[in-house]
Amino acid sequence: MLGVQLVQEQRFRLSITPEMKQSFHLLTLPGQELIRYLQDVAADNPLLELEEQSVYSLGSIRRSHSEWNTSDDPLLQAKGASPTLEQILASQIRLMNLSNGLETVAVYLAGCLDDEGYLKIELSEVQAALGVRMSELNAGLDLLQSLDPPGVGARNLQECLLLQIQRDPAAVPCAEHIVQAGLEALVPFHPGRTASRLGITSLEAQVAYEYITRLNPKPCRSIGCHERPHYIIPDAVVELVHGEMVFKLVAAGNPRVFLNETCSSWIRESAPDENWLNRVSEARAIIRSVQMRRRTLLRVLTAVMHEQKRFLSEGPAALVPLNLTVIAEKLHMHESTVSRAVNGKYIYTSHGMYEVKAFFDSGITTVSGEQTSASAVKRRLQNIIRTEQMNKPYSDRRLAAILADEGIVISRRTVAKYREELQILPSLERKRWV
Repeated sequence: MLGVQLVQEQRFRLSITPEMKQSFHLLTLPGQELIRYLQDVAADNPLLELEEQSVYSLGSIRRSHSEWNTSDDPLLQAKGASPTLEQILASQIRLMNLSNGLETVAVYLAGCLDDEGYLKIELSEVQAALGVRMSELNAGLDLLQSLDPPGVGARNLQECLLLQIQRDPAAVPCAEHIVQAGLEALVPFHPGRTASRLGITSLEAQVAYEYITRLNPKPCRSIGCHERPHYIIPDAVVELVHGEMVFKLVAAGNPRVFLNETCSSWIRESAPDENWLNRVSEARAIIRSVQMRRRTLLRVLTAVMHEQKRFLSEGPAALVPLNLTVIAEKLHMHESTVSRAVNGKYIYTSHGMYEVKAFFDSGITTVSGEQTSASAVKRRLQNIIRTEQMNKPYSDRRLAAILADEGIVISRRTVAKYREELQILPSLERKRWV
């Protein structure tokens, strides 16, 4: 017979509150994204104030009013707008004594170029738009391709290289022949095969190839560039002072937030409705999350740099193997918390700017039993290749043997993997027939 009875049971369950989720989110954000997030929150909540941060400048010099002069005025130092590629080419065209029709066609074609100087539009479309003969279009294109910089107005990479070769008085004789034969002869390049195919010597093919690699495949990329520069503001600065590590967070990437005094006084003196009380709770939760992010970030970054202290005095070659588990156990944190703290964060050191993830590296055991980082092995591999003979480059197997003689035992496949990560060509393509 079925019966009903009451049973008391105790269970443990982890509940993630909205404030905890918010703390996790803020910890993951890099400095600039955190500032944008807090600006949006402060714009929505009048109780929250965000401290304005000045632009961070490494090695900035403070000057007194007596040292200030007009040359320091930022308005006087502001640069004017750079001319566009179309304006530069049009100014060259107008200096020539041309007929109105030819000048119109050339200026129109100059306006059809992309940012790298290539003409991607079909001439038939231009003919339909201008209503001119194809012979006039070809004349305008020839005029455009005769302008500076060499290679402007090309319709593809092959034509761009040919234009530069034809206008270069010091061009290598066989370079034009190789480019006309097709770009497949250049990637990958083998002097012997290319020479036998074109009826020239291997040395001539090698010299022509080296000349072609010095040509500019994007001749107008630096003219009228519309790409915005990418600036990195570090989250922390670390340096050695008398052998001691000095570590501090950068204010520009770690803003301070606080309650608005006027609104806080009004809330204390009056009895606002529930909406205002919720706004107060939200503002205080944001402030606590930002403070917790600052403390966690400082602890994690300090622990990482303590593990990599040799890096500060000896440079990148002194990096030791490190993973998230080591830092998590040292700080009694979860690995996911450490991962969020280092995600997208940067440290400025005496050896330059580094992403925090760069200090976490896999380890390789040497013959002596010591651990070395994969980054150190890559740097050693790069140095070995840099000192090899150009006509007898080391194969991946030979590179693995050289590293093994130095106590670093890795396979040929690992050498090939590291070489590809370093963007170093295989031995066959590194060979120079000189």
